[in-house]
Amino acid sequence: MRCTHRILPALILALASSPPSAAQSGHAHVVHHVHSGWCANVVLPQARAFRTVDTAAEIAVERVRADIRIVDGMATTTLDIFLVNRGSIDTEGELLLPVPDNAVVTHFDFEGSSVKPTARLLPREEARATYDGIVAKLKDPALLEFAGASLVRSSVFPVSAGGKQTVRVRYEHLVPTDGLRWDYELPRSESLASQVPWEVTLEVRSERAIADVYSPTHDLPRVSGDAKRIQMHSRPGAPMEPGALRVSVLLADGPLTTTLFTSADPSGKGGWFLLLAGLGEVPADVKLPPREVTLVLDRSGSMAGEKFDQARAAARQVIEGLAFGEAVQIIDYSATVERFAPQAVIKSAETLPALRAYLDGLTTGGGTNLDGALAAALAMPPSDGRLPVVLFLTDGRPTEGETREVAIRERIERENVHKRRVFTFGVGNDVNAPLLDTLAVESRGRTSYVRPNEDVERAVAGVFEDLSGPVVTDLAVSVKNGDGSENTRLVRDLYPQVLPDLFRGDRLVLVGRYLDAAPARIELAGVRAGAKTNWRLDYDFATALPRNGFVQRLWAMRRIAALEDSLRRVGADPQALAALREDPKFAEIVKEMLELSTRFGVLTDSTAFLALEGTKLGDAPQLVATASSLGFQNATCRTGIDGVAAQQNVALNRDQSWANASNAQYNPAGELVANPTVQTVQGRTFFRRGARWIDGELALAPSEPTPQRSVVFGTPEHTQLVEELRAQGCVGQVSLEGEILLRHRGETVLVTPQSK
Repeated sequence: MRCTHRILPALILALASSPPSAAQSGHAHVVHHVHSGWCANVVLPQARAFRTVDTAAEIAVERVRADIRIVDGMATTTLDIFLVNRGSIDTEGELLLPVPDNAVVTHFDFEGSSVKPTARLLPREEARATYDGIVAKLKDPALLEFAGASLVRSSVFPVSAGGKQTVRVRYEHLVPTDGLRWDYELPRSESLASQVPWEVTLEVRSERAIADVYSPTHDLPRVSGDAKRIQMHSRPGAPMEPGALRVSVLLADGPLTTTLFTSADPSGKGGWFLLLAGLGEVPADVKLPPREVTLVLDRSGSMAGEKFDQARAAARQVIEGLAFGEAVQIIDYSATVERFAPQAVIKSAETLPALRAYLDGLTTGGGTNLDGALAAALAMPPSDGRLPVVLFLTDGRPTEGETREVAIRERIERENVHKRRVFTFGVGNDVNAPLLDTLAVESRGRTSYVRPNEDVERAVAGVFEDLSGPVVTDLAVSVKNGDGSENTRLVRDLYPQVLPDLFRGDRLVLVGRYLDAAPARIELAGVRAGAKTNWRLDYDFATALPRNGFVQRLWAMRRIAALEDSLRRVGADPQALAALREDPKFAEIVKEMLELSTRFGVLTDSTAFLALEGTKLGDAPQLVATASSLGFQNATCRTGIDGVAAQQNVALNRDQSWANASNAQYNPAGELVANPTVQTVQGRTFFRRGARWIDGELALAPSEPTPQRSVVFGTPEHTQLVEELRAQGCVGQVSLEGEILLRHRGETVLVTPQSK
């Protein structure tokens, strides 16, 4: 910031939640006059800038940089808002900033000021009146999304013609706590129409060890840290997902720390939960099991050239990365299957040269005996006390030995008696993607797809780096009553169905449904440092509230993935596939996928047509027929660019740990593409058709939905509707631009913009 002003803002502290006094917070509180009218532009950085005077030059929000620091439960949020005036005349703007209820503004400033910049924290009722006033002034419902939040309103700042302005605001607040968990939230628009680029930097520090820092709403990778300090950053160059940024900090309590997020079904029929388990740092005195890594390399003729050079380099990197004392085996296959040694060897100064020489001597040629290679990898007992891991690489479908997918799939179910974890790598598009995925998931591994022109070495190295220090293995979950007796009826549909091993820095995200508002004890059992261990979490589901929409969405993603994957597995058996269309279970699966997609706004390859402009909503028989046809096609699509993309989308929903609000899916080229025609706002899904948004609850009606009454924006009827939705905490559902057709209190209501 170039400006020299560094003053404290004007503050009004008459908030409903009563924030700390000046003496408690350490901040001076001086009330300055703030004008009551509106200047030419109002800037809401969470969404966009709004012009209040048609003849004025228009300000645009170029980007927002957020720096968040959470230190022992106190959050400091600094927002740098970069504005631009592309017009030919000077203009002015003022800031509206939704903030948490107990926030205290500690800094407000802008560049080139000759007056004292001020910002005012409005009490709840004044904030509400401000929202209503600006919505009425602009005749734009977008601001309704934030109605009910506390609000900062700034003094007027200039933006010169063709120039830029940077506004900085900083506020502090104590984050809410839930046991050993801190929950931070940065309000942002859920609208996909908001295209403001955001960059987020997060630092968490604590006097107590941190088990995990988790965002259920956004992809926020960890970039550095230790037991008491963790730094995270949004991905450079990647667009940030819409919606409020949620971050939860889980403080360590032993080797594995657990917490529960819940979301009650508004119907009163149970709800959903997300169990988060974090590992944190592993104490130096804990002896972790060493690994036995079996490298299985495809050296068929199609691998010749750069692909095999990269695969060999990846294998060499894995071998070099193993610690002395860990074990390694190399299996290479084409039409025949060979191996480095009769059994895995211990890495040492004596064995390392021979391993390197073996890799250097491998050549390519022949077919692909995938089944024989898999059998060789599973057959030998692992070394005592070591975790057996298989890195299995192929670039094609099986052409030698056993080639039937079902038979190969059954092999791992039947012969993996030593519980080897199989991590598969599909190189190129000529692989049987569902087969590779099954081999991995059933053994607690995972699949990576290396598209043409992508680097095999980098893909293998990335997975191997994640397999550092197996900390907790053989995880299993059970639900019990308070007295310790097993309860088999309280929860359903838990995902993942096979719990993964947790390596250093890992977390477990387990989602499920609960059927009754009753107390429960959720237990995790696993093996840590060679010893069986149990962890327990007690929770009363009667205390759950209808919030935490990300919990419902994540569960829906994984449930849909399981349903779609079940269809794709059937596609491996020609006889079963032939009978699939006539099987009543097929119709049940398709119907459930449609219901989940329309309710939670989660798309799959079988339901993505719902987002298309030409799809007629409100024709349930036709929608079921279309989903059935696509579901059948997807079941048969096993290889090629479409088959790989389809399985990537199944895995995307199955393994997702954050909300993916933009419904990004893989296209055949392997690119993640967002879908702007499906919008979930405050728990309700809408599909865009032209200038109208249609409530997902109406999508599966027997006939095209027609409004029972119309409400025009700005009329007394609209005000009443807004008040009713505000009372339910979901007024944002009428904040979408254009017409909105929704179900409300048993009626189909059409909300239309005010004519100009």
